[in-house]
Amino acid sequence: MLRFRVGESVSVRDFVRIGRTCSEMIADRIRESGVILSPAARILDFGCGCGRTITWLLRDYPETEFHGVDVDSDAIDWCRTHLPRASFLVNNALPPLLYPDRYFRIVYCLSVFTHLNEAMQDAWLSELHRIMEPGGLIVLTVHGRNATKNLTEKDRAILETDGFLHKTSRKMKGIMPEWYHTTWHSRTYILNNLSRWFERISYFEVPEGTQDFVVGVSKALDASQLG
Repeated sequence: MLRFRVGESVSVRDFVRIGRTCSEMIADRIRESGVILSPAARILDFGCGCGRTITWLLRDYPETEFHGVDVDSDAIDWCRTHLPRASFLVNNALPPLLYPDRYFRIVYCLSVFTHLNEAMQDAWLSELHRIMEPGGLIVLTVHGRNATKNLTEKDRAILETDGFLHKTSRKMKGIMPEWYHTTWHSRTYILNNLSRWFERISYFEVPEGTQDFVVGVSKALDASQLG
């Protein structure tokens, strides 16, 4: 069930394969960004689930301090038991997180903003910006072109016009709250929206995948944004 909550599949093979692939893509984005990952750097997996991705990064970056948060308390309990080198917290549906300002060098969030409605999305982007160092790196995913193939003509029109589409998933109805289902972004929308908190934003298409990567560098906090 923990694997299903992460990827809507109970397959162990898929869980391991996707986790490894995602960790490699994150490592690529970090290297390309020029952000230095010193031993003192802290990294947050926002929406870590039951450790599908962080498991591999813990192995590949043995000197780096990792943290993970998720609303799924069962998943966090599993991570605390099986991944003791990292620190894990259960977060509430809405901000804030229990971290001070400017705490993390890197925050990554895979398959999180592909589920949040617009109000929740913006609340969490603002909060992630608060806990990031100026010049730190955010790495997130959004649904790419391959994920729009099964949309209806009406939904495609909404996405094209508004740049944002949030729909309730029949498969996950009753399992996930109404604000956490399936979301699509246009490339223009996500780049423009992220620019409120981040700069030097880049979009990376994953040709064979359903989710693309978006990377941005945290802008300096102003006085109104400090906790």
